[in-house]
Amino acid sequence: MLAGSEQSRLETRHTAMLQAKMRDERSTRPVRVGDISPRGMKVVTDRPPARGSFVDILVSGHQVAGQVRWVNGRQFGIRTHDRIDMKAILSGKSPNTRIKGKRIEPDNDPDKWPLGKLVAAYSLLGVTAFSSAYLLVTYFVL
Repeated sequence: MLAGSEQSRLETRHTAMLQAKMRDERSTRPVRVGDISPRGMKVVTDRPPARGSFVDILVSGHQVAGQVRWVNGRQFGIRTHDRIDMKAILSGKSPNTRIKGKRIEPDNDPDKWPLGKLVAAYSLLGVTAFSSAYLLVTYFVL
């Protein structure tokens, strides 16, 4: 019988080497995902979080939340509660994009907004800038 830390892996792991961002109780910082499985991932960073802490990892536009199960030098492993969509993460497809032909385009592209939406957006921006300038002038001059 194997000890708890030496259990055989039932799920396939895939080497990833993806750039990501991690948020824990200390800060948000860049990390690298070394490998990924349906229920966890190995992450590499200069300052790994403590074992047992909870982290959020943003990789390929997907947010993965999990608990740190082990730490070894600069590497640590997280276990997730929900299954990870490995195909989407490894393919680099962001959850808020759609595929048109062979090109991936974001859903909300300002270059393709209709004229009315552009006028409304720039009007709001102008009113905000004018209001900010008015407040600054009245605060510092008066």
